[in-house]
Amino acid sequence: MAVKKTRPTATARDKTPTEKKATALDVHASSGQMLSMPSQDRQRLIEEAAYYIAARRGFHGGDPVQDWIEAERQINRVLPSPKQQKEELAAYEKFRSELTTLLASLREGVNAENIQHAFDTALEKIHTAGLYAADTISKISDTTKKDMANLVAHMEPGWEKYSAKTTDLFEAWRDRGNSYIANAAAAVGEWSKQVGTKAERQVYRSGEVTYGGTLECNACKERLTLETAAHIPLCPACRNTEFHRIHATD
Repeated sequence: MAVKKTRPTATARDKTPTEKKATALDVHASSGQMLSMPSQDRQRLIEEAAYYIAARRGFHGGDPVQDWIEAERQINRVLPSPKQQKEELAAYEKFRSELTTLLASLREGVNAENIQHAFDTALEKIHTAGLYAADTISKISDTTKKDMANLVAHMEPGWEKYSAKTTDLFEAWRDRGNSYIANAAAAVGEWSKQVGTKAERQVYRSGEVTYGGTLECNACKERLTLETAAHIPLCPACRNTEFHRIHATD
């Protein structure tokens, strides 16, 4: 994964990171290095995550087996194994390729309904290919909804100033005129509301795979630039797991 650290302004750097509750990830994850972790370290993270799950209910009741299963899910979301990462990245890129083609085919009368149809059709192709686990498909579906909701906030007349990377999934719409773009932006915004993802600044989390661009840590304002679609690492400065996307016009 090609990741570059982009330093924010001095003012942003001087801000104190928000305090976070101590977790296994805060203690053991190495700054900015998510992709490689020895199996024994991952096991220890799962053990500690299961401990915190039980601790939250005061160690009363519950099922240790279920605690362990939930702990595995938590660690796998933030620190996917190399095998998971390979599968998720392949599924993400395949899904987005299918979706981009279908969105490009929407010529006239773009609306929330035909956007949903394009999304469902692309997702069905990924399902029927039989190459990816259900959890992987669900994860890349959720992240792509987030990507689309985030992008719609920047769909406005004057799109010629945006690059292909900036417009991303909607690249095919760039040259269709301001009227088309305005209608398309409204349609994607309505679609986002219908699927429960508001067209506003979205929170991206470590372990999610997203397209290339710049992300800013919500805690310390450190910036990361993803050169290509990739999994988001922990913040290399403060180990925070939450980021927001910085667009070319921000």
